[in-house]
Amino acid sequence: MPGGKNRRVLVIDDNRSIHNDFRKILSPATAAVAALVAAETEVFGRLTDAVRQTQFEVDSACQGQDGVMLVKKSLEEGRPYAMAFVDMRMPPGWDGVETTQNIWGLDPGVQVVLCTAYADYSWDEMFAKIGNCDGLVILKKPFDAVEVLQLAHALTEKWWLHQQSRRKMDELESRVAERTRELQQTNHTLQTEVVEHTRAEEELRWKTAFLEAQVNSSIDGILVVDQEGKKILQNQKLADLMKIPQHIADDKDDETQHRWVTGMTKNPGQFIEKVVYLNSHPNEISRDEIELKDGTILDRYSSPVVGKDGKHYGRIWTFRDITGRRRLETQLFQSQKMETVGKLAGGIAHEFNSILTAILGQSELLLGDLPAGSPLAKNATEISKAAGRAATLTRQLLAYGRKQFLQPETLDLNHVLASMEGMFHHLMGGDVDLRIVPAAGLKAVKADAGQIEQVIMNMAINARDAMPNGGKLTLETANVSFDQESVGRYPELKPGDYVMLAITDTGTGMSEEVKARMFEPFFSTKAVGQGTGLGLSTCYGITKQSGGHISVYSELARGATFKVYLPQVEQQTKIPSRRLDTPDLPRGTETILLVEDDPALREMAATLLRRLGYTVLAAANGIEALSLKQQRDIGHIDLLFTDVVMPHMSGKELADRVRALYPHTRILFTSAYTENAIVHQGVLNKGVTLLQKPFTPSALAHTVREVLDQLNASKPDAAQRTFGFTSISDEVKTPGN
Repeated sequence: MPGGKNRRVLVIDDNRSIHNDFRKILSPATAAVAALVAAETEVFGRLTDAVRQTQFEVDSACQGQDGVMLVKKSLEEGRPYAMAFVDMRMPPGWDGVETTQNIWGLDPGVQVVLCTAYADYSWDEMFAKIGNCDGLVILKKPFDAVEVLQLAHALTEKWWLHQQSRRKMDELESRVAERTRELQQTNHTLQTEVVEHTRAEEELRWKTAFLEAQVNSSIDGILVVDQEGKKILQNQKLADLMKIPQHIADDKDDETQHRWVTGMTKNPGQFIEKVVYLNSHPNEISRDEIELKDGTILDRYSSPVVGKDGKHYGRIWTFRDITGRRRLETQLFQSQKMETVGKLAGGIAHEFNSILTAILGQSELLLGDLPAGSPLAKNATEISKAAGRAATLTRQLLAYGRKQFLQPETLDLNHVLASMEGMFHHLMGGDVDLRIVPAAGLKAVKADAGQIEQVIMNMAINARDAMPNGGKLTLETANVSFDQESVGRYPELKPGDYVMLAITDTGTGMSEEVKARMFEPFFSTKAVGQGTGLGLSTCYGITKQSGGHISVYSELARGATFKVYLPQVEQQTKIPSRRLDTPDLPRGTETILLVEDDPALREMAATLLRRLGYTVLAAANGIEALSLKQQRDIGHIDLLFTDVVMPHMSGKELADRVRALYPHTRILFTSAYTENAIVHQGVLNKGVTLLQKPFTPSALAHTVREVLDQLNASKPDAAQRTFGFTSISDEVKTPGN
């Protein structure tokens, strides 16, 4: 027991007086008992001090079953008995042997003394039942106190020594088990390390094989060198790119291959200089292009080989043939440029032809108004001839960009936007919702009209490109003023009054990094071949040259707003045009619905036709033309004279709707595009009646009369919604866009 030696003794005997004798001997508590001990000592000899001073805790039971129950209880309480004195004969229950067997069945460590007066069992029988055990002692009755004390002392000491030995053995076994576990763990760790080492070796072999296969199957030429620039590995692709003979590629002498490769380059000095520089700067990463003598262009990339420990092990070089890609990029860039120029030229040609038509018409009407022999007739004739020559230039606009000279003039930006609206619709396409918001009472600015149009067009095209899936584009004007405090946000602006032109899109927007560089020449976020990076820088230069400023606000995925500020100037007074009289042209009394989005051309054509006797209903677009029918009872329409390309609704769609209302209405189309062009683009069916822009008043008058007088016009083919094409004989037949 941890707190001290165990002196607990159990006495099992059917004679209660025996219990008292054992208590007197083992646990003396009175003077009488002490005197008895002294007498016994005198009679039987002197007891040792250790025996005399030992006090035992004695429990007793009268039957073997009761004794076993006490043993069980003592174990449950954690206070086991060290020894037991068991009587051999205890009728009518168990005898001493049976009791001992059951005690040891519960607690084999109990030391048992069998007390017997005569031989109930022979020694063989007893050991056969109990077993040859060192925990058993036979005590013959009668016995004296000295024997009991000596047995009690010796056997409790023996029990204690057994417990100590067992505890030591348990500790030793525990330490052995722990050490065994440690050894097993160490052995497991060693086995795991061996497995990992084997797996690492296998993985290294696999990675090496994979790397070699990857290097050899790469489309790039690959060269790996050590810290001193000596070749470690290279693939066959490198030899193919550099036209290296196989015997040189296999040669371990690097100098031979180096001389060969250097000799293949167009600029050997530059090639060597880069290699020497990178060998002396192991941390550098390099990417450039080299050109071989045969014209092959290689993209050369080099980076250091650095281990996880930060140590440099060499350098890897890769070479890729980009000759074909460069050729395709050049072709794509040229194609993109021509496509852009073509779109721009087409829009300009369309508007330019409308203007030329108005000039030709007004000059011809002017000739009709002037008396014969008037000195002004020559001027009017020259105007008409010049306009005719200008019309021939529209074909060149389809192939070349127009160069503008700096010609500042007083401009109304509202008028500039209105004049470009048709061009915007041509360039934006159907996926972009265009809206122009002109400010009332807008002040004038002084700038080159062509250049301002270029600024607007560049920013509009950028906005369109920023909305690949469609969106909204808003162009608006306003009068603004900046005082000394407000211009602090715009250091390049001076205090004063300005006209603002704002162009807002709902596109992808720009990051702060892009906004910081967007006006740099040749900076572009578009893919190679899709932009030169000069659009916004050109806008910036033109605006600055005109004394203005551009500011930008943009957020990613929220669109962008470009604001152009130009100084205000005084508006110049316009000279009113004189009233025109009708020249001697074919006349009529029919009703004509005139639809033209160009105001000058619409005014000229309406004036001419009215003076020829026709009833003319003029509209700027198809929607306005259809609304005229709903707002006024205009009766029967004899002829629809409409432009083919207009905002909101095309001329063909308008013609189909008008013919649905008036089946016998004649149709006459006009366009700056040629017949073949508009048929190819799917705008009209083949075989339409078309008056090409620019046209003269006489051409318009004669063509209108010819269409109205066509045979069988009253019986239109139900399957043909438009009339067949009629060739128009006129001195001006300039193809438009």
